[in-house]
Parts: sequence; C-alpha cells; structure tokens
Amino acid sequence: MVRKKVKFNILFLCFAMLINTFSAFPAMALDNEKTEENYFNAQKQNNVKLVENIDDYTINPSELKLNPGSSKATLIPASESRGYQEPILSIKGKSKIEFDIDVKAAGGYNIVLDYFLPETSMEDLNISLLINGEYQFYESRNIKLPASWKDSTQDYKEDDFKNQLFPSPVRIYKWQSKALNSTIYNLKVPFIFNLKKGRNTITIQNNDIAFYLGKIKLVGSKKTIDYSEYSKQYTGAEPAKDQYIEIEGEKYSEKSESYIRGSKGNNQNAFPYDPVKKKIQALDESMWENPGESVSYKVNISRDGFYYIGFKFTQDVKKDMPVFKNIYLDGKILFDEMNGYMFNYTGMKYQNNVLGNKEQKYMFYLKKGEHTLTIESTASKLYNANENLLYVINKLNNIALEIKFITGDKTDKNRDWGIDEFIPDIKKDLLQCASIIDNEYKELNSIVNRTNMPEVADLKVAEEKLIKFSGNLNFMVNNLDQLSQGSGSATDLISLILPELLKQPMGIDKIYITGDYSKIPPANSGFLKNLYEGTRKLLASFFERYDKNESKDETKLNIWVNRPMTHIDILREMINEEFEPNEHIKVNISAMPDEQKLLLAVASGRAPDAVLGASSYRPFDFALRGALYDLRQFDDFGKVINSFNPEMFVPYIIGDSCYAVPETANFNVLFYRKDILNKLNLNVPRTWDDVIAMLPTLSRYGMSFNTLIANVGGLKHFGTTVPFIQQYNGKVYSEDGSKVELGDPNTVKAFKLMTNLYTRYSLPENIQNFYDSFKRGVIPIGMSDMNTYILLKHTAPELEGQWGIAPAIGVKDQTGKILNYYPSVNTGCIIMKNSKRPEDAWKFIKWWMSDNVQTSYANDMQLRYGPEYIWNTANLKALENSTAYSEDDKKVILQQLNNTKEIPRNPAYFSVERELSNAWNKVVFNGVAPRTALDQAIIISNREIQKKLKEFGYMDSNGKLIKPFEMATAKKVLSWKEH
Repeated sequence: MVRKKVKFNILFLCFAMLINTFSAFPAMALDNEKTEENYFNAQKQNNVKLVENIDDYTINPSELKLNPGSSKATLIPASESRGYQEPILSIKGKSKIEFDIDVKAAGGYNIVLDYFLPETSMEDLNISLLINGEYQFYESRNIKLPASWKDSTQDYKEDDFKNQLFPSPVRIYKWQSKALNSTIYNLKVPFIFNLKKGRNTITIQNNDIAFYLGKIKLVGSKKTIDYSEYSKQYTGAEPAKDQYIEIEGEKYSEKSESYIRGSKGNNQNAFPYDPVKKKIQALDESMWENPGESVSYKVNISRDGFYYIGFKFTQDVKKDMPVFKNIYLDGKILFDEMNGYMFNYTGMKYQNNVLGNKEQKYMFYLKKGEHTLTIESTASKLYNANENLLYVINKLNNIALEIKFITGDKTDKNRDWGIDEFIPDIKKDLLQCASIIDNEYKELNSIVNRTNMPEVADLKVAEEKLIKFSGNLNFMVNNLDQLSQGSGSATDLISLILPELLKQPMGIDKIYITGDYSKIPPANSGFLKNLYEGTRKLLASFFERYDKNESKDETKLNIWVNRPMTHIDILREMINEEFEPNEHIKVNISAMPDEQKLLLAVASGRAPDAVLGASSYRPFDFALRGALYDLRQFDDFGKVINSFNPEMFVPYIIGDSCYAVPETANFNVLFYRKDILNKLNLNVPRTWDDVIAMLPTLSRYGMSFNTLIANVGGLKHFGTTVPFIQQYNGKVYSEDGSKVELGDPNTVKAFKLMTNLYTRYSLPENIQNFYDSFKRGVIPIGMSDMNTYILLKHTAPELEGQWGIAPAIGVKDQTGKILNYYPSVNTGCIIMKNSKRPEDAWKFIKWWMSDNVQTSYANDMQLRYGPEYIWNTANLKALENSTAYSEDDKKVILQQLNNTKEIPRNPAYFSVERELSNAWNKVVFNGVAPRTALDQAIIISNREIQKKLKEFGYMDSNGKLIKPFEMATAKKVLSWKEH
C-alpha cells in the first residue's frame, strides 16, 4: 500500500507539472469576467458600516463639475425639467459622468438618485457605479433603476367568449428617487458604498438608454422606530370606526414592472365572479414575486384618525413557508415591523390578514385626503441564508474539482487515496460547510417559528452527507457524484431549494382600510355557497361553447394560431387596433390546440384561410399534397422577403413555388461556464478541432461537451446531423432530388467526425437535460438553443455572471473561414389552397410579419408577461430591435441566425432522416464502419425516394424521372428578391 501511495504521489507531481505547462489552443479568450467579490462577500471582508451622525450630502446638477473623462452631458434649465423645478442633467445612452465629492467622514454611504426615464423608452435603466475608479463589488456593474407603469384601463374589454382581457401596460412618466439596491434581494439596507475621507471620484456609467438625472444624495445611517414608538406620536387619536374602504387587488394605480397584472378565473371566493366567464379577479401572485417588484394603490381618506389595514390574500406556492413584503404609506416605511412583513402560506384558500402581531393589530394614523399604499416584495430576511448556501455550493464544487485534478476522475475502492495529504484542509472544509448548512437550516426555521420546515428539509440531508464524507474521505473520493454534480448530491440538494427561496408570490383579492376591522367579511364562502356555485358551474359547462373555430365564419378572414392564449390575446388586440381599421378586413382569430386538427379540417373542407405557427415541416407536407396556396403568386412577394435570411425560405420551396413565410426562428449557439473554463485554463472553442483539443482536460475532471445529437432520443433528426455535413460543404441529395449523395467525399468526412466524437473522443451519447448538467457543472460547455438560454437567464440566479454564449462550433475551410451553419426556422405562416380570400390572407401575413408589427409584438409579450416571454421572430430586422437580450448576446444570436443554412425538403425526407440517424446509431452503438453504415443508408434511402417520387408524379413506374424534383437553395430565393 505504501509503494502504491508513493507511486501515486510521483504521478501526481508529474501530472501537476504537465498541467502547469499546458498551452491552450488558439480560440476565443474569455472576457467580461467576474473579477470582484459579490456584495455579500465584499461586506464580510471589509465590514463597511453606514456612517452615523452626519448630514446627507446632496449634489445638485447645476453644481456638478464633470471630470474630463466624462461623456457629454447637457444641463437642462428648470423651465424644461419635466416638473423637477430645478436644473437637471440629460445623459445620453451608453455614456458616463464622472465627478468628485469631498466627504468629512470615511465609511459607508447609501447612494440615492433622482431620475426620469424619457418618453421614448420602454426599458428600465441599468447603470454601473465606480468609486475612485473601481467597482467595489460585482453587483455595482449592473444596477437596475426601474421605470414606472400602470394599466391602460380598469374597465376591462372582453373577447368573443365574454372573458375579460388584460389591459395593456402604460408607462408613467414621472421623477423617481431610488437608493441603489440589489435586484436579487431588495435589501432592507441598500447597497453600502465605502468612501474615504476627503475627495472621492464617483463614476456613473449608463449601460443602455438615455435618461435625466436630478439630485444625487449620499446618505448615512438613519434611525428607525418600532410600532410602540410610532403609536406614541399620536397619543389621543381615535380609530375612525365609521370608515370602511375596500380596494380591489387588481385595481392598482401603479406597478414597478410592466408585466404585473391581475389573474383571470371564476373563483367564487374572489370578486368579480362569474360561474363560466373568466373575470380578472385578483392580483396575480406570480407576477410580482421577485424582490423589488411592487404595486401601489390610491386611498382617499374622508377624515383624520387611526386605521387598520387588512389584506384578503392567497399564497399557495411556497408550501408551509411565508412570503415577505415591505409596506409603505406615502413612500415611507412608518415603523420597523412594516419592513419584511410576513404573510403565511394559505393553501388553496384565501385568508384575511389585518396587519399586526400576536399581541395587537397595528393602527396607522391617516389624515384626510389622498394617500398611496405600496406593497413591495423583499427577500432581505433570506439574504444571509441564501448567500451562505451559495458559498457552500461553490466551496463543494471547488473541492470536487481539486479531487478530480488529483485522481484524474478515477475511482478505486482498494486504494487509500490519502486525499488529505494533497488537500490538508479538506476535512475541516467539509465540516465547516456542514456547520453552515445546519446554521442556515435553523435560521430559516426560526423565521417562521418552526423546527422542521418540509421545504428546506433537504438541507439536513446535505449536512448529513458532508459529515459522513468528513469521516470517510476515501468513500467520498470514490463516490464524488454524491458530493457535487450528481443528482441527489449535496450541492444538488441545496441548489434545488435556492431558486424558490427568494420568490415572494402573493395574490391579493381585496385590501381593507377601516377603523373597525370587525367589519371585514370572511375570506371564503361557506359549504352551502360552494355547493351552489359548483352546481352552477357544472350545469353551465353543458351549454357553454368554448371553441368557436368549429364553425367557419364566412364574413371574416379566419386565422388559426398554433399558440397559447397568452400569445393570441395580444395578437387579437393588435388586429383590432391596427389591422382591421387600416385594411377594413374583419378577422376571426382562433386557437389551434393541435396541428392534427388542421389535417382533419383540410380533409373535411373546413380549413381556415390562413394559419400562424405551423411547424417547420408542415408547409412542405401540405404543399406537396396540393393543400397550400403558392405565395409567389402575389406580385409583392419578392419585397416581403427582404427582412429575412433567404435560407429561411428553403424548407418551404417546391420547384419555383414558395408556400410559407418564416415566422419564428430558433438559434443554436455555444453555451459555456466562464467560471469553470477559467479554473481549467481553457478558452472558448470555435471549431470542432478546438473542442477535441479541450476534451482531455475536461475528461480529467469528469466533465464533457454537449452536442445536439446527445439531447434527442433514438431518432437523430436532421437538425442534429445535417449541420455537420453542411459545415463540410457536403451533400445530402442530388440536385434533381432523385437520390441521396451520402457517399459524397465531404459528406463522408462530416459523418466520420459526427461519429468519431463519440467513438474515439468519448463524448456522451445521451444527455437528457443539458440545462441541468450545465448548471451542476457536469457539462460546463456545449451546443444548445433558445430554450436553454431562457432557462439559464431566468431560472438560474446562482449562475448570474458565470456563463456566456458564443457562435456555434464549426469547421474551418481552406480559406480559414469557419463554417458554423445550423438551421433556424421554427414556425411559418401559410395560406390554405381552398381559401376564398387569399388576397386578404396575404395582406394579413404581410402586416403580421412586417418589421414594425413584429417589433411591437415582441416588446408587448415581455411588457405584459415578463422577461422570460421572448418572441424570437424570424424577421431579422425586427430582431435587431429586440430588448429581450443584452447587446452582447444579441450580437451573437444575430450572427448565428445570419449563418443559417436550412435543409431542403424532399418527398422522402423523413426516410432519409431516419436512415442517416440509423447509420449514426450503427457506428456509435454497434461498431459498424462509417462507410458501411452510409452505404446501407444510401440503398434504403434511394429506394424510399423512388417510392415517393412515383407517388407524387415525379417518376414513372419504371423509375424514370418525368420531371426533376429540384432541391431548393437560398440562391433561388435571392433571385426572387426585389431590390
């Protein structure tokens, strides 16, 4: 055993020397790296406290002396200050201002900005802030200052089924004053910036839109009071017992985000109520769950006095856990108890909560007149727990990486690894992590006065694992997936808790403001009422017609849409407000729950005039059978296609005809973990050769690379296989479409790479969930699409700043150009052959896919439903205007979409797709030689092509071509364009 350990030590030293001299291959260098500590760690290290007993520093724009490094900022006089009544600064987009300020006391300061977002902007403001030329913490690189919104109306419109429609969000143009704070937590004490005594240089970088800047304040510690102190201020005041005010939760006067809205339903316990029709009944609990999101209500008080504030609310998402809200009156938190006020889990029912504690209800003194009540989500009380648990995850991941570095990701139950000789503090680190988990478990339970909260029970399991590992390090080394990265590992158990921990969902049906809280009615109806309403709903369901597209309205243009109602509602409003008045064409929009329904409708003669959202393969299938209208019959078709990549029309072409307009596009790009690639000293690859060069390093750490082939099932569809062929300039079909060209030399080269990646270089053949593997660090790099982008952007806050995207992996040609072609078309718009109104349908599709309409629709989706609702239009001119992506990400996405190369359709495309997939499976799983597998695929594919060409009249019964099935190319589309 000693000899074995000595030998291992020598091998390790040699291995370490080899790694230190490792020279990375030429590829893209990582940039925009996270170089500062985050705010939590920076505060722990520097222990900066707010200065006390000092007046605020107020910097007026008129007194501001900008340093030479500043971008141009214009001083606007008070007469043009948009109601500010003092001079203001106009600051351009993507610019900065830099100025000096002298402070008398060194220490921590909150920074408060007065700002106004211009009428031309629909976005929040994002700034960076530097003190003396440095970011003091990572979050100061991107600080959000929100816009302000309201609903366009509180008199809700109805759809054709008499269900209420959500109103549009409308910007409120006003001056706002905000302390710079965390968008992740909305901290009780905003960001503290450390200033030295004397002169300090402050730099405000505007990361995107132009804005107006008013006063800048540097604020020290402020004394707060509790309820007992607050109530003493109004000794002698009486409750206004005759006053009773009800406010509907969905009737807010202001909201911090455009997408905050009500919820539709027919719950008999909410108001308004209808047993069948869907009414907007309450504030949607999930729409303002993120810390910092808020709603405000106007309250008119008829006389001075004390008032109770009560909420009829529901919280059925975070089981047995509370949510936390800040309660403001007229912009102020009146006493400490209103900071992070706790609302408990309600289950599926409503509850009443009159603000107070176990001993008493809180009374608020309100004077006669209008007041503003604001409720704001906060996770400040969960800040320490979340950050400490994130620390544990990172610590355990680092320990796992160190172990893999030493062991080469090998296991040997008979070996004494002696891992503590190489990592002396490993046992101490494991026990420290276990202790942190235990402390945070207790802390989270104490917040809700419990001892064993089910929602965080997995923390105890993770703690027990670490204690067990600390006592048996060999077991841990041989079962490293139980420590990190594996399903059910310690890091996995913690990671599953964190995303939901910070969310603060709460639905509000009613707000009560009254001098006598006994007047507040019960939150839920009784048994008899529930029985009665349940019976009404049941009976109504037998008579209510939910799907009007069963009967075709000949007086209107009938459009079926293959999308959810969230998408259709916005489209319907745009049609009513823009298309119908301008074109004088009435449109009936219907949801198409299943594309199979369209097939049945065509067969029965009940098809609509046009369809939106048709899957990429549907138009070809329908057109081949004569069911679609040729869009090239319209004189202006060549003009319409100018906003698209010509390649996007290729799947829709048969001969000289085109049967669809591309509607949405997917993008395939490279995703990579910045933090992991940095630790492994790896650059971002650009070609498959680069990927192959990095695989040994990834493999040593038990990691690998994701390919699109690995993410699909047994059938490897064309979107995963043909890109390899196209990157090698190979061929799939002959030009006349009569046979496959899978024996083409370049195609064979591509196929060998496609299989060698798995047989020779050991890439995993099956990765069920790349997002999950990427998040856990098992697969820190790989190809994926828009769905992964949305998930990482909006459901993985723990990875913020630690991942990026780059153009797809490709092949370098003889000129040095990297060919990284991938298909992108997702859905299309089609006109049915039997439509009696093809000209009207074409006008509609032209309007729908126009630059302005696609831009408006994409923006409206996010404004109404949130940033995760990304409409990825195929109209690239409209996509350039998208606010859904950062500028850096959008640049990569547009670059990749401009490199789109679509796969032309052949009548036997499905058979060819299957045989190419079978060939890959034979090589990878059965060890068949690549050329042999391709030869077998060629024979079967050609036989199937002949069958289909005979079926559709391109070939006679003797196998002779009657007419060629010309394979579509982008060159043909370019010839159609009008310049």
